[in-house]
Amino acid sequence: MATHENDFETQETEKELKRLIGGMRPLLAALLVLVFVAGTVLFSFTSCGPVHDSLDDIYGDTSDSSDVESEVSGEDEASYDLAADYERFLEIYELISENYIGKIEPEEMMQNALEMYVASLGDPYSQYMTKVQSDSFIDGDYGKKVGIGVRIYMTAESEGMIVYYIFDGAPADKAGIQKGDIITAVDGVAVTYENYKESVDRVGGTEGTTVKLTVKRGGESLDIDVVRGSFVVSSIEYRLLESEQSIGYIRIDSLASDTAKAFEEAVKALQSMGAEKYIFDVREDSGGYLSTIVKILDMLLPEGPIVRWTLADGTERSDNSKAGAIVEAPMAVIINGNTASAAELFAAALKDYKLATLVGETTYGKGVMQTLYPLDNGDTLKLTTSMYSPPFSENYNGVGVKPDVEVSLPEDKIYYMVSEEEDTQLQAAIDALKAMDTQD
Repeated sequence: MATHENDFETQETEKELKRLIGGMRPLLAALLVLVFVAGTVLFSFTSCGPVHDSLDDIYGDTSDSSDVESEVSGEDEASYDLAADYERFLEIYELISENYIGKIEPEEMMQNALEMYVASLGDPYSQYMTKVQSDSFIDGDYGKKVGIGVRIYMTAESEGMIVYYIFDGAPADKAGIQKGDIITAVDGVAVTYENYKESVDRVGGTEGTTVKLTVKRGGESLDIDVVRGSFVVSSIEYRLLESEQSIGYIRIDSLASDTAKAFEEAVKALQSMGAEKYIFDVREDSGGYLSTIVKILDMLLPEGPIVRWTLADGTERSDNSKAGAIVEAPMAVIINGNTASAAELFAAALKDYKLATLVGETTYGKGVMQTLYPLDNGDTLKLTTSMYSPPFSENYNGVGVKPDVEVSLPEDKIYYMVSEEEDTQLQAAIDALKAMDTQD
C-alpha cells in the first residue's frame, strides 16, 4: 500500500512538475531578455542603449542625456552562445524540479537568479530592483506624506526622541511642537533607545487620527495632542543664520525631482530677506538626479561646462551653463564623508569656477552614473553606464573631493545634533565668508 501510495504521489508530482515547467517558460524567456540586454554590455563592452529617464541610488546618480548608438561587432556576438546557456539553465531547472526533496518556489528562485545575474557584474551601483524597490527609489522620501511632520533622532544617552526639524504647516507645527523638544512618550508608552523603531511607528498613523506626545521642553513636561495629517517633505531647507543675519543657509538634503525648483524658491526667499552671502550644506547628501544638479548649477555658474561624462563606448558628452546665474555673492559649501555622487559634483563645480570655498571633510568619491531601464513587469534594471567629471578637474570616483578648509564636527556628532554655535563646520564656513570680505 505504501508503495502504491508513493507511486500515485509520484505520478501526480510529475504532472505538477510539467505544469510548473511549462509555466516557467515565460519567466525564462523574460530572463533571456534581461540576459541579452545586460549581457550585451557585459560581453561586448561596446553597446550602450538609449539613456532613459533615470535616477540616482542612495549613493549615486544618473542622467537624462541624449541617445547614443553603437554597433556590436559580429565577432563579439559570436563570443557568447546565448542559446546554449538558455538550454543549460532550463536543464538545471528541470533537474531541480524533478529531484529536489525540498519545497520549490519558482518565482522566488527566478527573482534571485535575476538579482544575482546583475550582482555578478561586481559593480556596487548596478542592481536589479523589484517594482516595490523602484517605486520608492530616490523620491520615495519626498513629496506629500501623512504623519505629524517632524524629523527626529535619538542617542543612547538622550531621554527620548529629539525633534530637530519641523515642516512648515505640518500637524506638529500647528500643534505647537518646537525644535529641541524631546518626545519622552507616545500615547503613554515611554520612549527608550531599545524601542526607538516601535516608537517611531507609533507616532505614524492614519490621517485624521490623534497621537498624544509627552514632550520635555526645558524643565517642563507637556502632553500635546497632534492630529495626524498630510504635509509636504521638501529636499530643501533654508533660513537666515541666527548668528549672522546676512548669511543665507540652504540645506540640500537630496537631489530629488523637485529640488531644483525648491532651490530657486529658497534663493529668492533669502534674497528678499536680505541675504548677502550663502552657505550651501550638502553633508549627508547622497545624490539624486544628475539632471537636477545640472539645473541647480546652471543657476550658479557662468557660461561654460557644468559636467562632462564618458559613455561605455568612449563617447564623450557635456552639459553647459547658459549663464543665467541667480546668485552673485560669496558662497561656501559644507561637505563630509557622506556627501556623494551628484552632491559632490555640486561642490566640485563651484570650486572649479572659484566661486565657493569648500569646508568640512573629503567626500565619498562616486563619479559613475547609473541609468534606469524599466522592465515590462514593473521591475527596473539599474546599470552603471558612464563616468562623469566636474567642469575642469579630474573625475573623483574612489578619491572624493577635498575641502579647501578641513574641519570635522565634534566626535560622534552629526550636523543636526549640534546647535549653530557648536557646529564647527558651519562656523568654519562663516569664517571663510568673512575672510572673503577681508580679501575684497
